[in-house]
Amino acid sequence: MQSPLTDLLDAAERRGKLNLRTADIAQALPGVSAQALRQALHRQQRKGRIVHASRGSEHWVIVPLQDASAGAPPLETWLDAYLSKTLGLPYYIGLLSAAEAYGASPQAVMVTQVMVPNSRRPLQVGRHRLVFLKRARTAEMPTRWRATPHGRFKISTPELTALDLVSRQQVAGGIARITDVLRSLVLDMTANGLLTALNAAHETPTAQRLGVLLSQLSQPLLTNLVADWLGTRRTRKIPLTIGGGEQGASTLNRRFKVNVPASPQPANT
Repeated sequence: MQSPLTDLLDAAERRGKLNLRTADIAQALPGVSAQALRQALHRQQRKGRIVHASRGSEHWVIVPLQDASAGAPPLETWLDAYLSKTLGLPYYIGLLSAAEAYGASPQAVMVTQVMVPNSRRPLQVGRHRLVFLKRARTAEMPTRWRATPHGRFKISTPELTALDLVSRQQVAGGIARITDVLRSLVLDMTANGLLTALNAAHETPTAQRLGVLLSQLSQPLLTNLVADWLGTRRTRKIPLTIGGGEQGASTLNRRFKVNVPASPQPANT
């Protein structure tokens, strides 16, 4: 005879409900004491039937049999429910993880990069490793839903992805890798989308650097849009790469006031 918790988990999975909170489980099992429920939950966790999203969150994810080897179901089945509903955090998947979702990352991304309002420790759920990066005004950034048959989560628009990559070069693999990503990502970018992202992010140095990269990729419409956006803003001379200035010879791009190295900086691997 199965335990009441096992029956509850099986019934929830049949309904496609993979996200459960301890309080909801307790309400559904009124005859089980709090201590007995905790013990039962940890037994199910040891068996691999459920996984804890994070310590202290009281958010549990059911692991279907087909996902048992990964230790957790796909991100789209639980990430939005965990961050938005359990933790109440605005978020979006960004940087190289978003670029990969758009088919614009030439190299596999080993972790999922998630933008949130405040610093958080990395999270390991089964084989999924998430790193969180602080993003001011996260809720105001332009995003879209990334939907699959398993569920959905929020990702940055192609245009915001481009800005975030340029502004966070150290975690995006360097300018050379960012340029490779942008070469494909620009195919999904639009003028309206870029203007929306520029207005939301409101980062003048990032716009200067992106303008240079777009001009190097022969994107006159997007390049001109960035130049026009910068036209009413105060700019100063800055290096293309962030951190330590340029090494070796460089040329000043006078339109965007950016010192561009004579040869691309190698990507960080």
